[in-house]
This record gives sequence, structure tokens and C-alpha cells, in this order.
Amino acid sequence: MLTKPKTIRITIAVFFVLCILAFSASFYRNTLFDRPRPIYKAEVELHVSEPELNLTKVKQLSQQYDFAVTPPPKPWSEKDLEFFQSIAGETVFSQLAIIPEAHETPDFTKITAAERLFKSLFNHFDKILSNDPSLHPANSSQHKASWELYTRLERSLYPWLYPYWENAFHINNQTSGQGIVMCVGNNQFKFAASSVRALRQVLHSQLPIEIFYIRENDLSPAKRTYFTTQFKNVSLVKLDDYVGEYYTRFGGWAMKPFALLASRFSEVIMMDADAFFFQDPALLFQDKGYALAGSLFFYDRTLFANWEKGPDWLRSFLSTMTSFVPNTRWFKGTSSHEQESGVIVMNKKKSLLGLLATCKLNGITERDEVVYKHIHGDKETFWIGHEMMQTPYAFIKSFGAVIGNMGRGGEDGDPTQVCGNQLHLDTEQVPLWLNGGLYRDKHKQPLEYLNFTHFAQGNDWDFQTSCIRETNRISALSKTLHQVAMDSIQIDIQRAKDEEMIDAGTWKPFSLPSDKAPL
Repeated sequence: MLTKPKTIRITIAVFFVLCILAFSASFYRNTLFDRPRPIYKAEVELHVSEPELNLTKVKQLSQQYDFAVTPPPKPWSEKDLEFFQSIAGETVFSQLAIIPEAHETPDFTKITAAERLFKSLFNHFDKILSNDPSLHPANSSQHKASWELYTRLERSLYPWLYPYWENAFHINNQTSGQGIVMCVGNNQFKFAASSVRALRQVLHSQLPIEIFYIRENDLSPAKRTYFTTQFKNVSLVKLDDYVGEYYTRFGGWAMKPFALLASRFSEVIMMDADAFFFQDPALLFQDKGYALAGSLFFYDRTLFANWEKGPDWLRSFLSTMTSFVPNTRWFKGTSSHEQESGVIVMNKKKSLLGLLATCKLNGITERDEVVYKHIHGDKETFWIGHEMMQTPYAFIKSFGAVIGNMGRGGEDGDPTQVCGNQLHLDTEQVPLWLNGGLYRDKHKQPLEYLNFTHFAQGNDWDFQTSCIRETNRISALSKTLHQVAMDSIQIDIQRAKDEEMIDAGTWKPFSLPSDKAPL
């Protein structure tokens, strides 16, 4: 008698689960017990050195940061290779190393398992290749079999790496130094041009800046020329020259983690076009939480409680997570937003693998079929990607605040409340940066600048008026920071005049003596 199709599917599913369990048991056992380990030179610099967080330091900084402390990575061994070369192991591996067709729902349980296996193989070969950069694993009888597994996983997980990078090890070979990355299209130009000038002219930041755009028509040639002629050490980068478009199909938010990946900087401050700093952003590279974890994030506002769709999705595929996750507002149901991705600080020498997982979440199939249906754009993908790859990260312990002025009644907010744009504080609770631009409402015409007199902290946001209802944590903005805001507004007024000329085709780049050279 023929077996019914449903029975066949169940039998295959049970077999696959048993194989996964068998591999997991073997992999876990090999991790716990002694095994021969190769000896490497202590002075060799790895492509990626993920930090193992010192719990004493974590505790010392716990009043200022929330840390995601990840378990030590599981090392790859010959026994793991033996398993994957078996019939059962090849069956498991073939399920992990696949690229879903467009509009086919990705299986995030398999993706997570594949990424953690990829990490073990990456770390294995990182030690080998760092000790002998001339080695070609594909031509080595000792390493060929494991390298083939690594290559299959990398090509299935991150197909957009090619052809620009030969493999993931080449990414950090081409990076160095510190800098700022911004993603800018024609619609974001008005924010970005003013923000860059404020960095140079008001805060006197000398950090090099990369402006990423997607395609030729994404940012007009005239606006590109504006950036390169008005400012020193600002370069333009077309993202689809570096990242394969077929599996990404960028638009809007999704390009941000890929721009981070493609940046020439090893240490990067990714900032949205409408983000404005009150302090020199270079201070973030000296931040203690960043130094310890390698990736530093900021919290969003507390908004829209009882959001279950996102956390339920995460529980459905992330079987192991750090102790940070259950303590988030997201998981507790007090806010549908956890992270504000307007500023990301990342050391790719430490956090490259977490960044790769973040990029994966923003691929065309992943984001359209699953991810963006459960979260708001790219925001949560950074910490979720780090969780999937078990890469450490830290949040500054301060939820999104508000900066602007006291409400003026009616639609502008209660006069006892501070109303304006979202503000982010440093570890000393001093205003660090805002997002949403310098206007009271960037979506409302005519545009009106904020007065920048006060800021407030709290969790009770009035979304319609953009005010915090709590009145017990209101502070007056210092004269110094108020002046930063006023100077930035004057810059934006001049930018608006320049942009009118750009759009009319009458603006001309600098052709002045050297003392009038770009900032």
C-alpha cells in the first residue's frame, strides 16, 4: 500500500528534527569536553574579535547601560565536520544552505541555526587565515572540506556580498579608521546638507563623512556636487556598486545596515539624515559601553503598548536569547518600539558578524515577507540581528526623550508639557542628538522651527502632539546647547536658499580663494 503524502511529509519533518537534535548534541558535547586545539600566535590580529563581556565591568556600568551578554562561541571541530559529511549531516546542512525564492516565506529558525553555524566556521577560519594570509583553504587538503561548508553557508545566507567581496573575510581587510555614514536621497538632502554643515561649522567635527545613495537617480548630480564642493572630507558612495542588488532591491530604511557594511571605516557612526548632534559625535568612539560591547544603540520612545506581533514572532524562532531580551519594553508589552536606529555606533572589527545578520533581516525577501510585517522598518533589526548571531551589544540606559518648547495649547500640546522632537541623552543625561530635524513637524507645511528651550524625560508620550505628558522631569536647555540649536537653524535657512538655486539650476559650486574653501 502506498504511503499517503501527509505521512511522508511528517516522516521527513521528524527525520529533519532528529538530525538537528543529533547535531546539536554532538556540537554541544564537543564544546564542553576537551579536544585538540591548534596553537596560534598571540600577536595575530583577527578579522573579527567579538568581545566576551567582562561581567564585573558590566555590573560597574549597569547604571548607565543595558548590555546583552552573549555565550562564548562554539568552536568548530573535526567531529563536527565528520557529522556534516554523514548522510544525516548532509541532510541537515542542505536544509540550512538554501536561498528561498522571491516571495517565498523564509524560515527564521533555519536562518538562525545557519548563522550560528556560520559563525563557528568563520571563527575557525579566521584564526587560520590570520596566521597564514597566503593560505587558500579551497586548495588545502586539510581545510578543503570545512571550507566548502563555509562557502555554501556564506553564499546562501549573504548572496549580496558578491561580486564585490570575494568572501566575508575581505570586508574588514578594506576598512580602517573612524567616520560617519549617512544615507541620503533627494528627499533627505535638506536635512543632510544642514546636518553636515552643523557638524563642521558648529561642532567643528573633523570626522570624515560618507554619503551613501542607492542609484544614479536617487541623489541628483547637482546635490552630490554640493556635498563634495561645500565640505572637506565628504565622499559620495553609490551603494549598488558594492552590494548585489538582486537580493536586496533597496528602498529607504533597508539600505542603512548595508551602507554600514560597505563603509570604508572600521568604526562607524551611522546617522540618519534628519539627525542633529548637540555634542561632537566623535565622543561616541570614547564611550565606555561602546568600547566594551563593540555596538552601541539608543532606545526609542515608549509608544503603543500591548504590541504582541513582534515579540511573538521573535519567540517563534529565537529559542535562545540573552537575558536582555525578556527585560525589554518590547517583551513586557509596554512599547511597540525598542530601538531608535537614527544613530548606530559600531566597530566592525568586533561586530561584523552581528551586522551581517542585521543585513540579512533587511534583504528583499526577508523584509517584505516577514520582518517588516512584525516591526517598524529597520529599527529592531540591529539588536535582533545581534541576538541571532549571538554578538554582544549595549544600549545607553535612557529612553527616548523630547526636546523643543512648552506646548502652546490645542494641537500644539498642553502648556505644562514639553513638545517637540525625539531627543537622545548621553550617559550623564545631557542632550546628545535629536532626530526628526529642526522643525516642529517635518511633515507639516509651512515648516516651523522649534524654539529649543526645554527637554523632558518620561514614558507617557502623546503621539499626536509629540509631547511627554509627565512634567516632573523637565529641564531647561543650557545656553551652550541652545546656541548650538540656533546656529544649526541659521545654517538650515541658508541651505534652503541654496537648495532653491540647485532646483532652479542656478547654483554654482565654490570657485573662491583658499581662505573661502569648503568647511
